[in-house]
Amino acid sequence: MLTCLTCHDVTSRCTVTETAAANKYFLRGASVSEAIDFCSICHVQEDHQPFNAHDQLQNRQVKPDACLWCHVSAPDISSRPKEDTSYELRGGTAEVCGNCHRMAKGHPTENMHMYATPSEEMMWYMSAYEMKDRMNMPLNQLLEYVRAAKRTARSIPLDESGRLTCCSCHNPHEKGLLPDWDPRSVGAEPKKSVNHRLRVSGGISCRACHQK
Repeated sequence: MLTCLTCHDVTSRCTVTETAAANKYFLRGASVSEAIDFCSICHVQEDHQPFNAHDQLQNRQVKPDACLWCHVSAPDISSRPKEDTSYELRGGTAEVCGNCHRMAKGHPTENMHMYATPSEEMMWYMSAYEMKDRMNMPLNQLLEYVRAAKRTARSIPLDESGRLTCCSCHNPHEKGLLPDWDPRSVGAEPKKSVNHRLRVSGGISCRACHQK
């Protein structure tokens, strides 16, 4: 039967060499750049590709198993977004993202932005800013409109406690899943990300949240 020693050569750690230090999992056989490559010694790698939760469409049809990776049930993507909509995530927003991703040290939002609560004035500005390109109206008038309508920003979602979180800046959905008229589609990219799935076109833009 397969045991721990089938894959790991404990004796290789008895002598400290440069090769042994590089092989931190003391895997048997030729050294590999990634631990996952070791699996291909026994398994055909093409038959065991990692699951990609951002691979959500197949032949333009929604793949429900991808939705259920983050959501308790598949949300209705055809309906227009409403205020205070619950998307029934399988945990806190950052917790769901953290199942696969780890925030790199020095990430731009590591200290100043993650879990920050935008002020009410900032919330109005965020809402007005996301409408400015499709409304023939000066920004100051848009600000008056969103205040009166109590309209919150929809392309920059907050977590369940009203704080900035991973999906405030990054769109986890595959391009084409949500219709283009839906503000939640902003920043969606193909299965393989090319611009970190940033919700602001052209990259990070402080102006999406900050007026000055």
